[in-house]
Amino acid sequence: MRLDELKGVGDKTLAKLNGLGIYDVYDLLDFLPSEYWDMTKEGDLSLAEEGEYLLLKGRVRKLTKLVRRGSLNFFAATVDTPSGAIKAVWFNAPYLRSNLEEGADITLWGKLTVKKGVREFINPGFEGSGGDRLKGIVPIYPAKGQIGQSLIRKLTAECVDRVYVPPLADVASGMSLAEAYRAAHMPTDVKRAYDGLRRIALEELTARLAAYRLEKSREDKVKKNRFDLPFSVMDDLVKKLPFELTESQRAAIDDIVRDMRSDSKMNRMIVGDVGSGKTVVALLTMAYAARCGAQSVLMAPTEILAAQHYKTATGLLEGSGISCELLTGSSTAAQKRKVCALTESGGVDILIGTHAVLSDSVKFASLGYAVVDELHKFGVRQKSTLENKSYGVDVAVMSATPIPRALALAEYGDIFVSGIESRKSDGEYASTYVITDEKLDAMFGFIRERALAGDQIYIVCPRVEDSEGIELVSAKSVYAELSGGALAGVSVGLVYGSMAEKRKSETMEAFSEGKISVLIATGVVEVGVDCPGAAVMAVLHSDRFGLASLHQLRGRVGRRRGMKSYCFLHTSKRDCERLKIMEKERDGFKLAEEDAVQRGFGDFLGVRQSGGSGFRIDMALLKESKRCAEALFAPGNEALLEHYRIKQFSDKAKNISMN
Repeated sequence: MRLDELKGVGDKTLAKLNGLGIYDVYDLLDFLPSEYWDMTKEGDLSLAEEGEYLLLKGRVRKLTKLVRRGSLNFFAATVDTPSGAIKAVWFNAPYLRSNLEEGADITLWGKLTVKKGVREFINPGFEGSGGDRLKGIVPIYPAKGQIGQSLIRKLTAECVDRVYVPPLADVASGMSLAEAYRAAHMPTDVKRAYDGLRRIALEELTARLAAYRLEKSREDKVKKNRFDLPFSVMDDLVKKLPFELTESQRAAIDDIVRDMRSDSKMNRMIVGDVGSGKTVVALLTMAYAARCGAQSVLMAPTEILAAQHYKTATGLLEGSGISCELLTGSSTAAQKRKVCALTESGGVDILIGTHAVLSDSVKFASLGYAVVDELHKFGVRQKSTLENKSYGVDVAVMSATPIPRALALAEYGDIFVSGIESRKSDGEYASTYVITDEKLDAMFGFIRERALAGDQIYIVCPRVEDSEGIELVSAKSVYAELSGGALAGVSVGLVYGSMAEKRKSETMEAFSEGKISVLIATGVVEVGVDCPGAAVMAVLHSDRFGLASLHQLRGRVGRRRGMKSYCFLHTSKRDCERLKIMEKERDGFKLAEEDAVQRGFGDFLGVRQSGGSGFRIDMALLKESKRCAEALFAPGNEALLEHYRIKQFSDKAKNISMN
């Protein structure tokens, strides 16, 4: 059956479907809802949390006139409901104003926001009494505004009725694949809809794992470079270190060298908290590769971090005969030409850089070892591009908090983990506290005291600037409010990702040198900022960050031995158990595992198709899909390996790094 055989699919609609990655009816069936709106029961404003979708019924008490401000126009209504009053605001929809009047009964559907204590809906759906649109369970698709939700629902429903998909995963009991598609696309119960998504996710994961295994079986694992020297050739550099390597650092180095000397490509993850010494392990093993005659590359997510690694490397390698160069986006054209020429001719043993090292102009004479720092800051394709710079490259990735995808691969057995223990004593870890809105003023007062006493402080915000209808505290608004208010008289700086690189570097350098007492920033400071005097980290609306990111941010403070440090995690939510974990847990690996349980493992085998539901992959689902995939390779199942899903993902698995 073709897409254009579905009712309502003409040339224009077909082109729009193609734009969403939907080319046949199977793609359409797998274009799954990203969420469900449950309009079967009325909500309770007194119990609702910010960000929650609610169905409310009430009476319009007050209705404003249409206000125009340049290209923006809006009007608002105050609606009394049995559980409290709510303000509804409609932007750039003047035609809706005539559909409302004071005293009228109304049904509203929207996402709850709270602004200065006032509960609001922004651009909610509504209808008068007797309406029947806002009812039932409504699937919402990631259509990106290309196609109307009602049309997508109509098309997927027709597919569910007319298209049969042969199942791949062997499920002894529970929901069949056909039942799963019906439950997901035509829901009558929210729990059953999510059970359907889970069954479909099992089918997809099974296909991905089988495709990956097929591709791996065809891969030539013989390496181009052989590392035959004993690590004792590095004794001179090890003795040059200003400290003794810890037992766990030595164990990690032994793991890496053993992998490098084996016949198979290395896929290893180095896990250790901020300041535990992962960088030294990376630099020593890259220097080892150089003495074995191979080039190495280290890719860092920011220019500041890359420059920091380069400075450490040049100090360690001075007089060793091992050459090292730096390449970033800010390198001049002349510098880039020089570094690229040296690298291609073999004149560079160790190349350190940012995404710039991925450029086609960067060619290696004998690349044998690649290191990716701060794994969670890079995408699958970026790591693959680096690994594919040469043939049979050994790869190590480093992180304080491994991304869920890496944890999934560790469980699957395709990435191996070496842990490095922290050098900190119990008393040197940041004391972590979750605080609510009521304690914000006290927190800012504490920050002022610490700044005037000589400590340095980070204040991290989830956004650069405010957006209409999105009530998150932005870095720019916090900077404007605090520098002229609670922190007046204190040296305050502002930094964010889209800021000009030169200005950003200057601000961070001033903070690192102690010229700025309080740095207000976005998550850009999560990696690569080394400020020994930083003693306080305050994260506003911290519930918007993952546990892994919060642990990385917390690692920015208390970097001087013996320093007492604090981490404040602010949330407007009344009860946020996820954040409470941060108060007790200091181990980044355990936090990453908890993050994976709560947020899912993501698309850990390749690049997700457009239109994916984003269904949370948990460990139980991963293990079940692994069992189903392995069963496909049993004798007699050869025909199943020709399944269209496996062929589809087999192409995607090619040239994709599994690190």
